[in-house]
Amino acid sequence: MTCSRQRLAAGLCLLLALPFFLLACGGGSLVPAATPAPASTEAARPTAVSGDTGASPTSRPPASPTQPPPSPTPARGLQFDPPQVSQGGVAVVYLYEDAASATATFGGRQYPMLRDGNRWWAIIGVGALANTGLAPVSVAYTPAGGGEPRSVVQSITITDREFPVEHVELSPETASLLAPDIVQAELAKRAAIFSGYTLQRMWTGPFQAPSSGMLTDHYGVGRSYNNGPVTDYHRGTDFAGEIGAPVYAAATGRVVFTGELKVRGNTVIIDHGAGVFTAYHHLSAIDVQEGELVTAGRQIGAIGSTGLVTGPHLHWEVVVRGVEVDGEAWLKGTKIGP
Repeated sequence: MTCSRQRLAAGLCLLLALPFFLLACGGGSLVPAATPAPASTEAARPTAVSGDTGASPTSRPPASPTQPPPSPTPARGLQFDPPQVSQGGVAVVYLYEDAASATATFGGRQYPMLRDGNRWWAIIGVGALANTGLAPVSVAYTPAGGGEPRSVVQSITITDREFPVEHVELSPETASLLAPDIVQAELAKRAAIFSGYTLQRMWTGPFQAPSSGMLTDHYGVGRSYNNGPVTDYHRGTDFAGEIGAPVYAAATGRVVFTGELKVRGNTVIIDHGAGVFTAYHHLSAIDVQEGELVTAGRQIGAIGSTGLVTGPHLHWEVVVRGVEVDGEAWLKGTKIGP
């Protein structure tokens, strides 16, 4: 099968071309432009600058011999890290309350929270087409020692990202893989897998790149097929490679799916706990079994050209509670979670 498009990259991934009516659409901006570098969502911090304060050197008071005051205890209620999140991003929700258990709700999904000392936390995911602006996050919790359940609500700001658009021509044979019945069946299987929730974080530190190959396609790129309107976007990150090149687990976790998917080809899905999954698609070989615990950097398979593709490559996804998010943000050496 052949495929041409406005921007050619090694091992073009046509994933994931879902009919537009299957998407929960709204908010995302798709423009024909070069892929921008992911915008940082970290809040700006004041910089300490040495230099003249305007006072005479002789008028400055002597340094205090006392110890600096301790860091203030976070206010009770909710905090977000980062305080705002872009489309395709994630944020950690923290609850500072004396609780025996807690569950966050965001975007119609529930996120059971994990305990970290005197606080509770959960990672929430924002899709590429999420509506921008204020979005409510509510947390229901049971007070420590018993009592009536309580809840707290606070909004997080979702900011806009501009995603480029790719124009793709599909042959009739290729387009047949996008038939609604095929797509719906695959979506249902994925939804069942991602509905699982392990109330434990199995990974530590930043995620590792799943391949040593060059990154060739980015998350969020809009897709226009056969000169039609933009009907979907690229839901993962592509790495180039020859058939048989190794594919590695990005973080420690448990394998929850191995097998063939019509669109995504031979696949491995790993549950890392706390609602976080990674998925590895188009593989030529699978080297792990369902139920197996794998560590970060373990080879789990090999790059292939199975499913809806035009050449060998790895299509890699990070999925948070069923929402595909930008995996590149997880590969920047940043620790996600407490």
